[in-house]
Amino acid sequence: MPFLVSREGDVRLLTELLGGGTPEDWQLGLYNSAITPSETDTAATYTAHEAAFGGYARKTLTRSVSASTWNAPVLQAPAGSPPWSSREQVAHSKYGSSPLSWTVDATSDVIHGYFIVGATSGTLILAEQFADPRTLHSGDTLSITPVFEVA
Repeated sequence: MPFLVSREGDVRLLTELLGGGTPEDWQLGLYNSAITPSETDTAATYTAHEAAFGGYARKTLTRSVSASTWNAPVLQAPAGSPPWSSREQVAHSKYGSSPLSWTVDATSDVIHGYFIVGATSGTLILAEQFADPRTLHSGDTLSITPVFEVA
C-alpha cells in the first residue's frame, strides 16, 4: 500500500515548498495497531500506538541532499509492482545508501506500519500500513528504506 499524506502534512509540505516555513527534520516511527491511514489523521493517531519493543526509537530523517541523507532526486520508472503511476518516469529520491533498521531486544511487538512526523512541529506528514503486520521477536530486525516519488 502506498503511503498517505495527511491533510496537515499537505499544508506543512506546501508551506515549506513555497518558502513560508523553515524546513524541519522528520522522524520515522513505527506503530503497533491495525490503523488504516486516513487523510484526517494527526500525529496522535500513531503516537498513541507507537512501537514498544526493546531497542525501538524513532529514526531522524535529516532534510538535506547528500549520500547519507536524501539522495539527489532523479527521474526513473515508478516503483512498485504494479507501479503506482502510469507515467514512464517520476521524480525519485531515497534516504541514504542503506535501509534504516531496528533490532529487537527483549520485548516483542507486532508492527503494522510506519509514520513520519515533523521533528519539532510534531505534525503528521504521512503514514503507511504494511500489507501484512510484522511480528518481531528478540533478535529480529525490521528495515525500511524511505523513498519519495512524485508524478
